[in-house]
Amino acid sequence: MISIILNAYDPTFWQRQMTMACIAGIRKFTDQPYELIVVDNELKFPIRDEYKVLEPYTHIVNEVNKTCYESYNQGAEVAKGEYLVFMQNDVFVHERTINKLVDYLKDYDVAYPQQIPLHREQVKELYENHEPMFGWRDAGMLAITRKAFDKTGGWDGRYRNLLGDKAFYLKIGDAGLSEVCTTDAIITHIMGANNWSKDKELYDNEMNYDANLEQGEK
Repeated sequence: MISIILNAYDPTFWQRQMTMACIAGIRKFTDQPYELIVVDNELKFPIRDEYKVLEPYTHIVNEVNKTCYESYNQGAEVAKGEYLVFMQNDVFVHERTINKLVDYLKDYDVAYPQQIPLHREQVKELYENHEPMFGWRDAGMLAITRKAFDKTGGWDGRYRNLLGDKAFYLKIGDAGLSEVCTTDAIITHIMGANNWSKDKELYDNEMNYDANLEQGEK
């Protein structure tokens, strides 16, 4: 079985609607048995389920806002599947995206999809033949076997922003796990394509916090 662990941080009403659209896409385009684990970090706009897209699912509600990576670990603790899919609520899957990623886990420990659209800075990196910040991985979604995830020791919940993904990729490398990035599986990553649209001061503060944390570990 597949365990889909969705981090839902919804400080605004439109982001709550985005979460529901994300879940609806999972329901529509995934035809293998799965469980959905929603880790909810914002109580201001409670989940509404007029379209019955959430059944069956596990709903973990945090009274205080946790980081994405803490939420991922919470979901992994209760997950029953042999395969784990971690994703953020601004990710929209295409037809059989999750199925295709999990198919790759028969030969690899970790599988990443290709995201669209690409932010202009990412496109610039490609034209200049520079390696993107995270290589070809997508920070919004990945699939990993349970056995491989346990080898990594889990996500580092201290990170607040993108460097938490980088820290996990380093754990994957340190554990000697095999990885594949594939264009067979496509996702639309809305805010991931434009992180700079966030409040710039908040975004810079989070990135500086993560960078200082990373430097302290070296």
